[in-house]
Amino acid sequence: MLIVLIVILTTNSCGIFKTHHKNKLINFENSWIPKNTLKLDGYYFAELERDAIKGYDKIEGTKIKYLSVFFIYEDGFMVNIRGIEGPTTYSCAKKESYENTYESAHRTIELMLDSQNSEIKRTKRMCGFKPNDIGNKGLVKVNDGSIKMQFYSIEMQNPNKDSFNSAYLYELNGTIKSDSSFVIKNETEFRTKEAITKNTLFRFKQTKQKPNVENYFKKNRNRFK
Repeated sequence: MLIVLIVILTTNSCGIFKTHHKNKLINFENSWIPKNTLKLDGYYFAELERDAIKGYDKIEGTKIKYLSVFFIYEDGFMVNIRGIEGPTTYSCAKKESYENTYESAHRTIELMLDSQNSEIKRTKRMCGFKPNDIGNKGLVKVNDGSIKMQFYSIEMQNPNKDSFNSAYLYELNGTIKSDSSFVIKNETEFRTKEAITKNTLFRFKQTKQKPNVENYFKKNRNRFK
């Protein structure tokens, strides 16, 4: 009886996890990146800025520099890392200095990649890019110089009422400029059907390793039928 009560309370307070907009997904069974269209032995990044938040950020009166990052794989799978900031401390990326620079943010990503191979089990578990979670996992489709990118974001289904119990789909569309850069022209949030016009340049940075994560969609294909 106690177990049943706990299950009921958990369901009412958190809700059952739901993955939305599965019918809008790129065909993950046939989304291989054509050869010689994009370099894949590293990540694509955009250099962005945001206003410092008083009482939250250690520095004030200036813009916080951060990176938006996409790791793209040959089979069209993608891992998204959003908002890696130069001056911010991350548990999986302890470094010597935390400067408000893009170079510092790149150093954070490098350390995050290193931490996934840690000999310390707890570190490896916490810093392994959560292979069993759909959050920040996505798909990429390249066709005739255009690029379509989709990723899931974990959000509250009923804001201020439950926990982060839903995965919502976002889509980016743009054009490929070279095998090491592309420009995102617009972003669509399927939850609100809001479309935002953008002009964001993503450039390539080579790395020795990438997130060691299987294609979430192929691994869990029965969930998307």
